[in-house]
Amino acid sequence: MSFLSVIINYKFVILFYVIIVAIVFFYKKKFFFQAKFIALYRTKIGIKLMHKVAKWFGPFIRGFGYVFIFIGYAGMLLIVYFLFDGFYKLLFVPGAPAVLSPVIPGVPIPGSPIFVPFWYGITALFTVVLVHEFFHGVVCAAHNIKVKNSGIVFFGPLIGAFVEPDEKQLKKKSWWVQESMFAAGPVSNGFLSLFVMILLLLAVFPLISGLVNPSGFYFIDISEGFPAMEAGVQPSIVYNMINGVPVNNESYLNSLLDTISPGVTILIGNENLTHTVITTSHPDNPDKAYLGVIGIQSKYELKNVANNWLFNLLTIISKFLQWVFILSIGIGLANLLPLGPVDGGRMLHLSLEKRIDKKKALLIFSRITIFFLALIIILVVVPIFKAVI
Repeated sequence: MSFLSVIINYKFVILFYVIIVAIVFFYKKKFFFQAKFIALYRTKIGIKLMHKVAKWFGPFIRGFGYVFIFIGYAGMLLIVYFLFDGFYKLLFVPGAPAVLSPVIPGVPIPGSPIFVPFWYGITALFTVVLVHEFFHGVVCAAHNIKVKNSGIVFFGPLIGAFVEPDEKQLKKKSWWVQESMFAAGPVSNGFLSLFVMILLLLAVFPLISGLVNPSGFYFIDISEGFPAMEAGVQPSIVYNMINGVPVNNESYLNSLLDTISPGVTILIGNENLTHTVITTSHPDNPDKAYLGVIGIQSKYELKNVANNWLFNLLTIISKFLQWVFILSIGIGLANLLPLGPVDGGRMLHLSLEKRIDKKKALLIFSRITIFFLALIIILVVVPIFKAVI
């Protein structure tokens, strides 16, 4: 894709980010800057609500906040495992999808297995960060730590939220209190994902299903160099036949791929065409059949056209909540990385200081940060470089 076509295709996305950068630039006196590209606009919005929530549920928040610590360290181990597993696959599993990717709503990242739609991504991202920071503030308030400021933060052109506790008061608190405050944000993202999943499964999806009849399935994208593309399978085309069997949703194909081996022929088609696809080995599991398709989705038709407005509304809500679910997990785990200023890093640094003297703890923590930062850069940059060349 040429530079000019990129500008044309993503003109509104680019315009939005340019406006954000312009606002920060022209009103820079009203912002506080960290690391030159992080701009914070301080307010008092939400602080009273944090204290009210802490007052209503103080004993529960303080008690359960200590459980956050164990959940936080479990999440840290999980994200570390993902990093090492991703590095192994990067070296030894050709074609494996990137385990890490920057998230810029509306901007496709070369080598990334997902594309975050602009408006869904922006709103979901802000919601996830808002919940994350709000719970940092609630735990602070529950332990009588002053929340000095809240506000909006811009990471370059990306928008988020923040709370600013009184660091002097925080440092005077016990290890348990400090750790629970740091863990509160990432763990709240985990609970947000759980809540959203329940809401989708028990309310939103059943409501949508009641308005429609399934009529087939389609693929969001097709991977280059794999059997589906070689057979002529196209994204967004609705298919409703597999091996001559009528199929009205994606579950049949998913089940079939779980039961067959590489090298098996599958006929995928509809009333007008048929594609002959010979499965290959899955990049993550050589014994599993793989087509080279990204995202198998069901296609639906409305039972009653008069309900089109309700179907569209529920679809928007569903997509928004799905991106909240995805980004909440991603941001929660990313904040538990054992490096630098993120929550996981502060938790680890605090634990090291509890065991050894501060100077040695800082040295060890600095080396851990450098190691994981280098690992992350490799995992992000190499897939982009491979996709570009």
